[in-house]
Amino acid sequence: MTMRYLSRRLPSTRQLQCFLAVAEELNFRRAAERLHMSQPPLSRQISGLEALLRVKLFERDTHGVRLTSAGEGFEHDARRVLESLDAALVNLRGAVAAEATDVRLGLTSVIDFSLVAGLRDVLTDSGLPAGTRIEEAYSKHLVERLLSGGLDLALVGEIADPGESVQARRIALDPLMVALHADHPATERERVSFDDLGDTRLFWFPRHDNPVFHDRCERVFADHGYAPPRRPEPSEHMTLLARVAAGEGVAFLPTPLRAASRLGVVYRPFVAGLEERLSIELKLLWRTEETRMEVRNVVDVLLEAAEAGIPGDGHSRPVSTP
Repeated sequence: MTMRYLSRRLPSTRQLQCFLAVAEELNFRRAAERLHMSQPPLSRQISGLEALLRVKLFERDTHGVRLTSAGEGFEHDARRVLESLDAALVNLRGAVAAEATDVRLGLTSVIDFSLVAGLRDVLTDSGLPAGTRIEEAYSKHLVERLLSGGLDLALVGEIADPGESVQARRIALDPLMVALHADHPATERERVSFDDLGDTRLFWFPRHDNPVFHDRCERVFADHGYAPPRRPEPSEHMTLLARVAAGEGVAFLPTPLRAASRLGVVYRPFVAGLEERLSIELKLLWRTEETRMEVRNVVDVLLEAAEAGIPGDGHSRPVSTP
């Protein structure tokens, strides 16, 4: 479809401004003064506009200047065009100003932050500064968006070192727990070891989802001689729980996911030594060269909230070390 606004016969905004000045003043000298230009360039603008439109807009004689009937009709349309353009620019500047004051915060979709001590009140009860916009995605996607400028800061799970361009602060440790079939013998224990799980199949995530955490867990498995048969972990959490409930295997999940209860599934924490090593580091990331006070304020709010978290409530444990 041909777009009419791409036509080469469209007048410029300067031509329209010159036309309206003359139409309102009906005097080329006064119109030129109003536009802070001399009279000859103004006359050339009007002549060029008439040639472009192939219409005579003004009648000029010894008695003065007056609009033709075509010029009178065009005056209304020209004014409407410039007013619409001016309104569009005002809207654009407003949108740019609003964007500049917005803070874009990314949250890893793996963690239910409403259950993370300290952070839950800030993130669920409008404790963030006005203008903070939140989006959720996997940690690796959030890091990519932060590096590309699509986000201002991000709360992520364990990731590879993002480099010197990003500041990272560890704000909580989220221990993994075991999701078991309700009849599994390990449910009789308050805390579970690898020995309690025996050779029960393990639903496990692929390395490319999170290489850093995957490799760390594999080292823990190797150190304890834990080598169960594996099954790929379903991408949908409720599907995973359904398969655990069906007795097809066990799963290791972040503690906040215990909120997703499922008939036939029982959750148990690991024994102390394993729990410490099988914990996901939750980190707050922001760009090293960030200078906007709006972003720095959100960083401060989140770090203070993490410091205020109460350890030992069975959920994520806040830590203050970088």
